[in-house]
Amino acid sequence: MLVKNHNVTDFSQHLFWDVKPGTVDLVKHQRLIVERVIQRGSRKDLDLLQQVYNRETIRTIISQIAWLNDKDMVFVHVYFDIPLLEMKCYTKRQSVRYC
Repeated sequence: MLVKNHNVTDFSQHLFWDVKPGTVDLVKHQRLIVERVIQRGSRKDLDLLQQVYNRETIRTIISQIAWLNDKDMVFVHVYFDIPLLEMKCYTKRQSVRYC
């Protein structure tokens, strides 16, 4: 589900400082938008993200993110009820050997 009356410029400007706002498409660039909001967005951005995309779409994209810091990983695990073992950022971290 995608709400038609939203645009990438509705999100905080600092999230997309490196791209021209007119070039980011809410459908084509879902992963980019979700990653940036989770990693660097405010509560307002998170609320807007949930208005733009349905919860299942967000959960699917988050599950595929290769890296999240510990705080963000635990937040999305709890907030979106995603099992850690279904999150690529968690399973990838578990397979890394530390010396």
